[in-house]
Amino acid sequence: MSGISAATTSLNYGVLTALPVVAALAPEWNALLARSGCNLAFSSAQWFIAACHAQAVQPYLLVARRDTMLAGLLPLVVTDDGGSIEFPSYLCDYNDIVSEPEDVGAAAGLLAHAGSAASAASSKLVLTNLRADSNCLRAAAELTRTNAIKFTQRREQSCFYLPLSTSFGEYLQTRSRSFRKGLGRARREAERNDVCVRELDAASCPPAQLPEIFLSLNYNRFGHNSHFKSPAAQAFVHELFPSLFIEHRLRAFALLAAEKIIGLDICLMGSNSLCTWNGGFNAEAACCSPGKLLIEAGIRRAYELQLAEYDFLRGTHSYKASWALAARILNRN
Repeated sequence: MSGISAATTSLNYGVLTALPVVAALAPEWNALLARSGCNLAFSSAQWFIAACHAQAVQPYLLVARRDTMLAGLLPLVVTDDGGSIEFPSYLCDYNDIVSEPEDVGAAAGLLAHAGSAASAASSKLVLTNLRADSNCLRAAAELTRTNAIKFTQRREQSCFYLPLSTSFGEYLQTRSRSFRKGLGRARREAERNDVCVRELDAASCPPAQLPEIFLSLNYNRFGHNSHFKSPAAQAFVHELFPSLFIEHRLRAFALLAAEKIIGLDICLMGSNSLCTWNGGFNAEAACCSPGKLLIEAGIRRAYELQLAEYDFLRGTHSYKASWALAARILNRN
């Protein structure tokens, strides 16, 4: 908590409802985010602002300050019908209060203010995709302990992940013989077809071009089942990706054939993890198990970055289970 005791210093709370004012707060927001333990993409100022723009929703950003210092943020929006106050984006796998993990006072105050605001407006406070180690659930536990509010917690869904406590070679030995043979076949097929995987950077891929590359490959892979077929979702990607890519909050792993991108996996940075979020590939990539090659590249990069986890985020798909060694439960109120 930067040496400041929440018990001996006063907290002041406010609400921001104008996006230009929210945007002006972005540098402070992201500086606090770096100390928060939250996901560095999902909980970023850019994510919130892009979601509000794309979905045309009213921001309801609760702000806590200790003296003049930003102590916490609860990034919510008011739904079109005013029926609920909630986190803004269904594309966000982890939601949270942005505060330092030890600053339960700031987080609890933000949550209490959100609950009061929802009640006063005859709205529901809807909080989804909350990790057990989130600032939000720590705040809820504190408020429940002191009987400040009633917070009913429900399990929502699971997320597979891979703890990176060993080397990549040792990890592979925990997988089945069939799994290892399948990965070997994918590597050999890629080599035969002169296909390789490489992490993109701003020099090899201009940030402004990344959104369209992603959207095209995602649609090639999923067609009408794509989560990004709506104009709002596409606008969100176009606004969000370039800045996150430049700041390395978003990392892009590409499958290349003769320097042409034929597959892409978008990963987002957690506080100590790399999270595979969304991607796609075209028909040219199908011959060499693109998903396996891209996931392997991401896991290897996470090891190189000395991160604690490679996270598969929401969904209990069988391919995720085949790589993962653990799972976490997400919660909602």
